[in-house]
Amino acid sequence: MCYSALVKQDLKYLGRRYGALAVKEQVDAYTEASTKNPKDFPPLKERIYPGYYAPVIFNREGKRVSEVMRYGAFPPAHIIDPSKYSSFNARRDNLTSTFWGNAFMKHHGVVVLNGFYEWVAVKDLLSAGVVRLSDIEKEFARQADARKQKIISEGKAWKPTPTEKKSAIERQIIIEFKPEDGNDLIVPAIFSYAHEDQDLAGKAGFAVITDEPTAEIEQAGHDRCPIILDEQDIDSWLNHDSMSAELFQSFLEKRRRVTFRHGLAIAS
Repeated sequence: MCYSALVKQDLKYLGRRYGALAVKEQVDAYTEASTKNPKDFPPLKERIYPGYYAPVIFNREGKRVSEVMRYGAFPPAHIIDPSKYSSFNARRDNLTSTFWGNAFMKHHGVVVLNGFYEWVAVKDLLSAGVVRLSDIEKEFARQADARKQKIISEGKAWKPTPTEKKSAIERQIIIEFKPEDGNDLIVPAIFSYAHEDQDLAGKAGFAVITDEPTAEIEQAGHDRCPIILDEQDIDSWLNHDSMSAELFQSFLEKRRRVTFRHGLAIAS
């Protein structure tokens, strides 16, 4: 899973660096929708969660463009109760399933990340030897105090949650992964369009493609990792007619190998 991510939201940067021209009318439509309804169309921010929006680069008539899409693809109409499923991450080994049938081999894109966040078990994180238990306990105390102050400021009665009563070693915590080399993370994505009438800004949603974790991510306690492409491979991925489904699987398996550093996601 890719619980949340740090995404490049600068459309001008994506144009200069990756030759992806922003579709102005679509971006303008999103900006207008966000102004009127920020709950459903959150303002563009670097850190995104499922339901937030970010620019996706894809091919249109042979040219790279970027449009703002929801982090969370739209499953096919035949999927009963799609809310039961995660639609913001797509496992590489599950791309040919009917769940992704309206996206894989039809709508390929890439998103450009600076890093990503995951939930991990504290006991697993400690075994990696990067974070100390005392630092984890301080972060949990900070989170609990922030929640307490918020509740009190609203004039409500505060009491610790069952999770807050647990010892740190029994809990999970969010950690941040960033590439050691500091380079952009070019992540393959698939996207789909809503099969029901919606505002223009909400009609497309994307999922990032994940696979087995790198050694340091696995050691930190997480079992998935976004696939990272070399820049030279972007065109091959964006051209969904360039390969068969089997060859695309092999293509994704030979992705760029990145070493990640990780630490606590303080104040996140």
